[in-house]
Amino acid sequence: MYETVETVAHLQSEQHVEALRSKLSVIEEREAAIARREAESALYAKHPDFEDIRGDDKFHSWAQEQPEAIQGWIYENPDNVSLAVKAIDLYKMETGLSTKAKQPTGKSQSARSAADMVSTKTTSVDTKEPKIWSQREIAKLSMVQFDKYESEIDQAILEGRIVP
Repeated sequence: MYETVETVAHLQSEQHVEALRSKLSVIEEREAAIARREAESALYAKHPDFEDIRGDDKFHSWAQEQPEAIQGWIYENPDNVSLAVKAIDLYKMETGLSTKAKQPTGKSQSARSAADMVSTKTTSVDTKEPKIWSQREIAKLSMVQFDKYESEIDQAILEGRIVP
């Protein structure tokens, strides 16, 4: 009888551990996706023409001629934006393309400047302004809350409204 209770308890523990592993896996995948989006957003901020460059065969041909370290900056670098930016800077410099990031114009420039000046420690929020999210705040969201706000968070990443 004691062995049966012990076996049942052991099986329940294994099931509980497996359920936790499954949940952790989902959370890790979401964290990786958020990190990728944030990195891509930062890359677009430095190089608004990044999408054109990424799809350009000339860029990939140039990359294949580079030392392995620089190829790693481009193809094996999911989380270090500064290395990817440097690789694109180098590509632009060597090919004669402009290395200056295009400055946003009109309303988006003033909105971005205003977002940079907003304190994240305010207690009241003007509902007319888009929310500025912190990385810590996003990390604390439950899976249900994250699902609810995922599209809003994605938009915030694209607009640079995520603060460390």
